[in-house]
Amino acid sequence: QTSKTERRYTTQVILPALQWIKTGLKLGELQATELRAKNLAGVDVLIGKDGKGTLFCVANLCPHIGTPMSEGADVIGDVIVCPLHGSSF
Repeated sequence: QTSKTERRYTTQVILPALQWIKTGLKLGELQATELRAKNLAGVDVLIGKDGKGTLFCVANLCPHIGTPMSEGADVIGDVIVCPLHGSSF
């Protein structure tokens, strides 16, 4: 039996950003370490694959100074490196 709280609140109600959104990209369209900028539901994101080919999606702006990561970021292994100041995430 579920409690009233469990029935009333789902992850999508509390955190609406945690929903699946179609990107318009197919998995095979990206090569390892390749990055593509997209706007999904009004949010600028960077979709890419790490060095092993694992898919990821991050905000397109560097959290340090707001530089668009799509303008020259590098993927090294499982790390993305900011093109402006070299910070890695």
